[in-house]
Amino acid sequence: MFLFLAILLIFPSSASEGIKNGLNYSANLLLPSLFPFMVLSSFVIRSGFSEYTGKVFSPVTKFIFGLPPICSSAIILSFVGGFPVGAKCVQLLYDDKKITQTQAQRMMLFCVCSGPAFLITAVGTIMLKNITVGIILYISQVLSCIILGIISKYIYIPEKQAQENINNIPVSEKSENKNQSIVSAFILSCSDGATSVISMTALVLIFSLFINVAEKNGITQFISHIFILLGMNSSMSDVILSVILEVTGACSKICDGGLPLWVMSFAVGFGGMCVHLQIFDILRNIKINKIRFILFRFVNAVISAVITYIICIFYNPVSETFATSENSSFALTYGSVVGTFALIFMSIIFLLSLEKPHFSFKKSFPRNENGC
Repeated sequence: MFLFLAILLIFPSSASEGIKNGLNYSANLLLPSLFPFMVLSSFVIRSGFSEYTGKVFSPVTKFIFGLPPICSSAIILSFVGGFPVGAKCVQLLYDDKKITQTQAQRMMLFCVCSGPAFLITAVGTIMLKNITVGIILYISQVLSCIILGIISKYIYIPEKQAQENINNIPVSEKSENKNQSIVSAFILSCSDGATSVISMTALVLIFSLFINVAEKNGITQFISHIFILLGMNSSMSDVILSVILEVTGACSKICDGGLPLWVMSFAVGFGGMCVHLQIFDILRNIKINKIRFILFRFVNAVISAVITYIICIFYNPVSETFATSENSSFALTYGSVVGTFALIFMSIIFLLSLEKPHFSFKKSFPRNENGC
């Protein structure tokens, strides 16, 4: 609180400019792309439509992800709606007692994906003037999330036991939303969407304020210089802070810096702390292991970057914004590709070992009452 007040008093011009940047992003990207999907995700759950789609996609949901059929709608919407939509669907399913806490925790390891509205429209079409680039980024994100969804089956307790837990809930305690009319479900869905977007917009404004203050007053340059001393190229080091904090600003800086496409894919795959806090706010009623969540976001970023790089080996889209392998000092070499795959492999081994009793880091991931 005192830090925020000090920033407003010491850097009023930079702070107000940051708020304006955040409002501009919210008005041009956040509201048009996310609000309709937030309403749709809520309506799908509240109206009971998710139960019908669950029957259609039941074999795929069970075989690939080991989750009950009713989760299929939430998974699909998380892939097409954008970062917070998957969290909103999971929160609604959990509040309606249609899934267990364990299932909700599992879903939030991979139901976090930047949607086509942002990647194809905002990044590909608007930022890069190349829709193909946006499609490549989106395909990389979806494939990475599917891979993490498969890995997540080996992190938590077997799905059969989790399903038994949900079946033990008394009928009187289960959701009454199936008795709601379509009109009531739609009205409540609009309210849910508006509440969620207001919360997300507030976080975007705060992060935009801090990022702009850091950029205008040399803080970003100082952090960049530290990474340069550690051996990182100056253009790459300039985007580190934005990648960690806020994904939209990171994408803009990556475009301006002429970095390779896989760097953009990494930034979008991680999402940034602004997105992470939005998700934590939506899931406040679910016990999410934040360390594990952020670890999966990092692994998702690495996998997405590798997939994008591999795609660009066989099909390199024409884009003046990104440097090619011939003229960029950041282009991946054979050694770095091998190293990246080794990092992914070791990360997967680490994730799969979290539940083993003899693992020395077990205390870092405390178990809750559901065995997670």
